[in-house]
Amino acid sequence: MSTNEMWGILIIAVIFAAIAGFVLGRRKASGGQAEIQSLMQEYEQKISHQQAELDTYKSQVHEHYDQTATLFKDMAGSYKKMFDHLSVGNEQLGNLSDQRVLPERAGALLDGTDTEASIDTNFINPNFKGDEDALNR
Repeated sequence: MSTNEMWGILIIAVIFAAIAGFVLGRRKASGGQAEIQSLMQEYEQKISHQQAELDTYKSQVHEHYDQTATLFKDMAGSYKKMFDHLSVGNEQLGNLSDQRVLPERAGALLDGTDTEASIDTNFINPNFKGDEDALNR
């Protein structure tokens, strides 16, 4: 056999192998559609499980912040009651007839002063000289 014949046989063998590989690769595997359906069902189950976990987490976050808001509201109410109690006690027991130390209501601390005369007597910070950030008081 000559070299040309060897090359010819080799080229024909490669072409034959390529055609056989293409035909075998394009052939449907047994259970192909059923396997795809089972994979789809498996992934749908995983997605529904993940969605259920996400919904549970969202519910827990909502309950947490709802309870936090309730506790904060209760805490603010308790502080207001304490402030009102101290204000009444100061008015009844204190001997400060010409000087007001505490405003008449608890909200006045956040809203501002009740009267213009009380600008000079700031019981939180006597050296207060204007509008400053509440965190610095």
